[in-house]
Amino acid sequence: MSKSSKRLSLRQQVNQTADQVLGWFRRQTGAQPIPETSVAEALGMKDPLDLTLLGQALDKLCSQKVLVKGPNLTYQLRAPKTTTTAKVDGLLARIEFTHGGLAFARSLEGDEDWPVPAEHQNRALHGDTVRIVLLPSWSNDRRRRTKGGGGSPQGRGKAAVVEVVERSRKTFVGVVRRKGTGWYLDPDLKGNRLWFELIIPKEQEKEEGLKAVATWIDWPDNRTAPRLQWQEWLGQPGEHGTEMASIGVEFGFDLHFGADTMDEATQIDSQIRSKDLEGRKDFRGTPTLTIDPEDAKDFDDALSVVPLGPDLWEVGVHIADVSYYVRNKTSIDRDASSRATSVYMVHQVLPMLPEHLSNLVCSLRPNEDKLCYSVVFQIHRDGQIQDTWVGRTCIRSRRRFTYQEAQTILDQKQGEMHDELQALNTIAEALRKRRFEGGAIGFETEEIRFTLDEQGFPLAAAIKEKIATHGLIEEWMLLANQAVARKLGDAVQQGRIPASVYRIHDYPDPERLARLAAWADLFGYALSIRSKSQVAASLNRLIQESEGKPESAILQQLAIRSMAKAVYTTRNVGHYGLAFSHYTHFTSPIRRYPDLLVHRLLAHLDGSGAGCSYPEPDLERLCRFDSEKERNAAMAERAAVRFKQLQMLSGKRDQVWEGSVTSVGDQGAWVTLDYNRCDGLVPMASLDDDRYTFVEDELALVGGSRNRRIGPGQRMSVRITKLDLRLRRLELEPAPEAKTR
Repeated sequence: MSKSSKRLSLRQQVNQTADQVLGWFRRQTGAQPIPETSVAEALGMKDPLDLTLLGQALDKLCSQKVLVKGPNLTYQLRAPKTTTTAKVDGLLARIEFTHGGLAFARSLEGDEDWPVPAEHQNRALHGDTVRIVLLPSWSNDRRRRTKGGGGSPQGRGKAAVVEVVERSRKTFVGVVRRKGTGWYLDPDLKGNRLWFELIIPKEQEKEEGLKAVATWIDWPDNRTAPRLQWQEWLGQPGEHGTEMASIGVEFGFDLHFGADTMDEATQIDSQIRSKDLEGRKDFRGTPTLTIDPEDAKDFDDALSVVPLGPDLWEVGVHIADVSYYVRNKTSIDRDASSRATSVYMVHQVLPMLPEHLSNLVCSLRPNEDKLCYSVVFQIHRDGQIQDTWVGRTCIRSRRRFTYQEAQTILDQKQGEMHDELQALNTIAEALRKRRFEGGAIGFETEEIRFTLDEQGFPLAAAIKEKIATHGLIEEWMLLANQAVARKLGDAVQQGRIPASVYRIHDYPDPERLARLAAWADLFGYALSIRSKSQVAASLNRLIQESEGKPESAILQQLAIRSMAKAVYTTRNVGHYGLAFSHYTHFTSPIRRYPDLLVHRLLAHLDGSGAGCSYPEPDLERLCRFDSEKERNAAMAERAAVRFKQLQMLSGKRDQVWEGSVTSVGDQGAWVTLDYNRCDGLVPMASLDDDRYTFVEDELALVGGSRNRRIGPGQRMSVRITKLDLRLRRLELEPAPEAKTR
């Protein structure tokens, strides 16, 4: 790899490789599928890092429908019709609808997007991959062609969908309706205006108005709507269980495990036998504890503490040994792999593993012998590590603490296992201090906790308070993840395993950093972006100096958007946000599939059984799939929170709410309500005290006649104008008394 390529971000390197690969494919004369290994050989790619980039580039070209992936990792160009020549065959894009039904096609090959008029949407649904052509542009006043001008007041060109290349989803959820003798699904789908035809087996028919899950059949040319096959009833709309399940399905997660998986899981014995202890270190006599949220049921990490001398401790980070029970290529493993993660919605979980495993067999419950994979440190009071051991163990937790219980003992300086908690906290504080001195960035995000009644209706919402014991657990988990990443990285370098799983966070995109610096300047903050160390220090200073001020939330939001996304990969570029050269996920195998993969790699290295290694291309594909599922889970969790926020507002539409503007754009201003942190759009049309336009360079809405300004941090009193629970949509307008201010 060239020196110049190392300075590029991971995304830029993948794009560069994709261009190189596509050029090579277009120079080939045959139409036969070509193995990935042949592509690598032809392009001179032998280095593991280059091979990883090649795999990502091939996947990118396949997702863009430029290449076709065949069996045994073979690839070929699509037929000429599906190339991406804009003038002849169209551009590949993803179509996205607004709540109001407006459609926009966003290019898959750049940052451009174009409005798609209703008559040119060609049966595309929200999220579909489509092929578009750009429409001739006309000026509004003279109705004649312009040179690249648009047919809108802003001069923006429009697009037409010529082909739906790939549907974004095969499973839909919505309310079942009946019309005459036919059944229909009114889907929870953004921008949709159709009822989908629904086929329900006679014996499964119920009254209309219930929510159901259905799967795609087709959309014949002679029908005005798609046809779906009924799959499952969910229940009454608005009920807690119904809506949480609906959100899970919406974001691509299965609600049930397969019969084979459940059968395998129930046959796993929770009792530990003598053969299970072979090759394990026995920690059952060592003071050990767990600290988890009050409502947690799956305890996958525990800490043990033993004093070794003045200011020196042995601290064990013990993680549930899920890989011992979930073997590769079993039904349980296939189900877990397809889920990739547990999804934690409001007071409800869609688990990665069956409850028998996640809450009983693997969970590190107090006063029970449990099998673990452990990282054991000999560590000084100041966080300096003297020795590290990684291996399989058996533990017995003495006490299950909640975060608040452990915090109370620390605050009162007495109580059960006080000495152990104090030692763990003292070292954790030192580890945190060293981490930030090394360039870590201290983003803090709000987590909302709800109080629900017996029917699941939200009675109150509060921001989860961050206390010292949260940081205690976080630092020890970070240290263990870092140690395991180094161990596996060394094994890759030594050729003992083909590849490993890393959790990486690449350096921010320079253009986004420059934009962030300009925005920070608008609020009076200086952000230096000339070097990595300066960026990290400046971001931390920005967070600290803006804390408690009206602009704090928007600045942190903008800063997070400027960062690269953390992902799983076999290519280690370090974790920029944590300032770690090596980092992985090892500490949550009950709820994250990448952690389970890491455990298997460790078991393969130490020969302790139930381990396996993976060829680098296979492991990289698992990493990319897990990264995608992680993003989907995060969106589902946010959607569940938003549903509950809106549910709290649903019976209070006539009230006046106080809030802060957190973002502005072409559509208007987004206001976050003080009441429950729910945000809603105040459309431009409702801002009638002036004629506003969005000025991006100033990050503000600026009035044309009175020069009034609306920007982030500004306070606003608002009323609710539209509240749609199904589509989780909230629109607001300035309250009458606010307009006179």
